[in-house]
Amino acid sequence: MSTKRFVTQLTLALVFAAAASVGAAQRLGGSLKRSLGMAPLAPKKGGLASLYPGDEGIERDPRVLFVDDFETGTPEEIGARWGSISRKENINLSDDIHADSPGYKSIHIARNGHLYTHTKGVDTIYARFYVKFHEKIGYVHHFVHIVADRTPTPWPKGGAGETPPGDAKFSTGIEPTGRWGKFPPPGVWNFYTYWHEMKTKWGSVFNGKQEQIQPGRWYCVEAMLKANSRPDKADGEQAFWVDGELYGRFRGFRWRTTDKLKINSFWLLFYNTDQPARHNKDQHPETRVMEVWFDDIVIATEYIGPVYGKPRRGKKKATPSKSALLTPGLLLPEPGKPVFSQDFEGGAGNFKGGRVTDGGINGSKAFAFPPNGVSVWNAYSTPVKDSTTIRFKLKPLCDARGMTVMIWSKKHKDNCRYRIAGLKKGQWRSVEFRAIEARVGWGMKGPSLEDCVLDNFKLFFEGGEGDRILLDDFEILQ
Repeated sequence: MSTKRFVTQLTLALVFAAAASVGAAQRLGGSLKRSLGMAPLAPKKGGLASLYPGDEGIERDPRVLFVDDFETGTPEEIGARWGSISRKENINLSDDIHADSPGYKSIHIARNGHLYTHTKGVDTIYARFYVKFHEKIGYVHHFVHIVADRTPTPWPKGGAGETPPGDAKFSTGIEPTGRWGKFPPPGVWNFYTYWHEMKTKWGSVFNGKQEQIQPGRWYCVEAMLKANSRPDKADGEQAFWVDGELYGRFRGFRWRTTDKLKINSFWLLFYNTDQPARHNKDQHPETRVMEVWFDDIVIATEYIGPVYGKPRRGKKKATPSKSALLTPGLLLPEPGKPVFSQDFEGGAGNFKGGRVTDGGINGSKAFAFPPNGVSVWNAYSTPVKDSTTIRFKLKPLCDARGMTVMIWSKKHKDNCRYRIAGLKKGQWRSVEFRAIEARVGWGMKGPSLEDCVLDNFKLFFEGGEGDRILLDDFEILQ
């Protein structure tokens, strides 16, 4: 995904969307408040960090999923091992570190930027990070997120203003908020959460302890996200700590409708627009310096806690982790053998709606089709599994920027759809998606093709009578 496309999607998100929406979200948060007498989330004498003075060797603990202390590599190299880096020109390494830092460096982001990575999929995740905001920080639009994604990609997918299906995705962001100007920037900590049962399309807000974040001061922040134990049970949770103190715990979530959906993505995000300044009635937004520092990230399946003690040799350098997506088959089953392929060198085969023409990949043949589309029926038949993948290449000969895939499901007695965006006239684009990403309905909020039989495919777009798009190298993999 391009940076431009990512920013366009994310700009749709409004933490402060509308008073009614936020009010509804806060009312929901009130019904899931922290309460007394609940099972403890953290041990009385610290967490995993207490077993590893100065975090030395913590990356080798089997309960730890991901570690980065930013002591190794350039920002480009850090982005490569994470899997995705945005606005790398705004990201650099800094010698500004917190008082308990066992290392020499932190990572610094100015204006906008992110690092995005994946762990193996789990049902409960804890993410600890150290953070400091610039002394002149303004109100922040979006911040650090934890995500459960059934079909993860190296880049964040956005999804602002969209209710995610219960078998596809849920997420929560630990974010600073000014609460409509009640607190000076950057505000206080809260959760900003998306899942299939949220009451507004702009997500839900969950407020913890209302203690002002002090700009220029390092904090240890830890967030926990726990999936519901069964699809029919509302026993999911989320909680967060600041400097080892529990600031908020919220229970009663039915995050997911299938236990195949696991928590597996971490988004170290610093995203800013002028919207938070307007909604918080900031009188001097032009004086704000939008900069942040992060350090000593640990992601695990148990409570971690702040850095405890000192390394044996005074300072240390962790062995940094890499994205789980960089290990084939770790997060998603790899696509198997092709069950059907067509390169159009021998003609159209079972494809209808257009004609074979020159101009394919590397001078080969391709299939040119008009806006009402190309289709193929009963040329293959395969049960849809998590690994079932559809691949093909497209080259618009017109200004069509987006297309729709439509697949008829006998099981649902309806069409499932998948959208393709970001096409450019005269440029080939490789398209690949899992069949389970196609969903019933124009809004794609209904059931997926999971457990259906894949035996048909149609591709169409909006355009004029003379508009054409080329299709090449089509294949279905099981």
